[in-house]
Amino acid sequence: MSIGIMVPGRQQLPLDEEIEEQQPTGHFWSPQVACAILLILTDMMAIALSLAIALVSRIYLLPTLDSDLSLPAFSFWNHATAFGWMWLVLLVFFCVEGLYTQRRSMWNEVGHVVKAIGLGVTAVLAAAALAQLSPGVSRGIILLTAVNLLVLLPLIRYWAKWGLGKLGLWRKRILIIGAAKTARLATEGLTSDPFLGYEVVGLLDDDPRKRGTRIGLCGGKHAYVLGTLAETREQMRRTQAKDILIAIPGMSEGKLVTLVHRLQSYCESIYVVPQLWGLPMMHLQIEGFLRQRVMMFKLSNNLAKPWNRWLKRSLDLFLGGVLTILALPLGLVIAVLIKIDSAGPALFVQERLGYRGRTFRCIKFRTMLVDSDEKLTEYLQDNPHAADEWQRYAKLREYDPRLTRVGRFLRHWSLDELPQLFNVLKGEMSLIGPRPYLLQERSRIGVNLSTILSSRPGVTGFWQVNGRNHVTIDERVQLEAWYVRNWTVWLDCIVLAKTLKALSFPQNGKATAERAYAAPAGS
Repeated sequence: MSIGIMVPGRQQLPLDEEIEEQQPTGHFWSPQVACAILLILTDMMAIALSLAIALVSRIYLLPTLDSDLSLPAFSFWNHATAFGWMWLVLLVFFCVEGLYTQRRSMWNEVGHVVKAIGLGVTAVLAAAALAQLSPGVSRGIILLTAVNLLVLLPLIRYWAKWGLGKLGLWRKRILIIGAAKTARLATEGLTSDPFLGYEVVGLLDDDPRKRGTRIGLCGGKHAYVLGTLAETREQMRRTQAKDILIAIPGMSEGKLVTLVHRLQSYCESIYVVPQLWGLPMMHLQIEGFLRQRVMMFKLSNNLAKPWNRWLKRSLDLFLGGVLTILALPLGLVIAVLIKIDSAGPALFVQERLGYRGRTFRCIKFRTMLVDSDEKLTEYLQDNPHAADEWQRYAKLREYDPRLTRVGRFLRHWSLDELPQLFNVLKGEMSLIGPRPYLLQERSRIGVNLSTILSSRPGVTGFWQVNGRNHVTIDERVQLEAWYVRNWTVWLDCIVLAKTLKALSFPQNGKATAERAYAAPAGS
């Protein structure tokens, strides 16, 4: 699927008076060079630490487990010297991935880090094979170093950029054009991620009533509407902003293009939030025709490709099988506790909507009393506020009279969903996917029904790690449809990592959910 956008001719926009002479902004900025040097040094430290841990594990720890793994007499320092050239190879790939020049969001940067490590280690292994290294130099050390780097490098870079931001070196000023809901969401996204390092110095909007109003906290500071679009150049000079973010989706195409043309000569980077809310953004490609000046967005439906479906299913079988084996002892204990705590079976089986509209029997640990339906009806009749909450969220978030004592504990830590691993192994569910909806909820899903049912329902999913019970059912549907349209293996890795965080800190989801998830109304 492609979307074509024609670029119109230049139109006049009252930004401010014409500037007599174009001022180039591509000058050499010393803080950027300082950041690049410091990041290179921290990456070298991460490589050295990963190599040291790999050497200690391979030379001293693994032989204690299996004598056949003993290496020929070769000292720690000889190994470190022999692998010294590996540092340069890895740093070259880090540079190629733009890890010292590009500002990216945290998960985007982690993805490029993983890619750089994978390519760099592959090159190191190929070089080691071509160079025919002596048997005393273990290629297993290279692989162990790579595994260590996958954990240590993102963590060390996170704290390095956080520290550089505190020192003011990584911080970069940005001016937001727009002050409505979209601009506020963009402002929150920019300032909540230390990997980006942006400091929002203010916002601009043509609505005179908004001038001087406070938008919210941006990096611990209040952000205000400073003026109108006609004052953009003046405010850039006053605030020393180097970058611009345009977040007025309702602006006409002609005015937007003219605005970008007028500002581009004075900015290092311009971000534009298009009026295309909800379109897939993972693996979004921009293409075009130079002569016709036509720009196109190419959107890929990754889950429609057989290779990707096979890959996702293979990961489900492998990880699901491992988790099932690990969870069996805990599951037996939980089943006994449920039987002791209340009357009824240990498992709860219910028909749910599944892949491509087929129904399946979803298995969970029973967390409710056997007469839960009667208790729910009585409770909603006596508590109108709870009835409103049930209508909006399809859940009772604070107090649910149907839950047993063990059930509350299981729900709090999401342990009631462990039996769904059997649904994963049977092919009825995936480890990550949309919620398995009830049959009667089909009508509430609406136009996103076909999108959500094009993926197997998941044990965990995008909505669970972005608010869980604290988002409405309509917001939940939007989140899950977004996940299906944007699916990638890396997105599943992000959801898994966030799931571990949500399980460790189950109350943190409420703060996340209080942010706006629905599409902005207007701009």
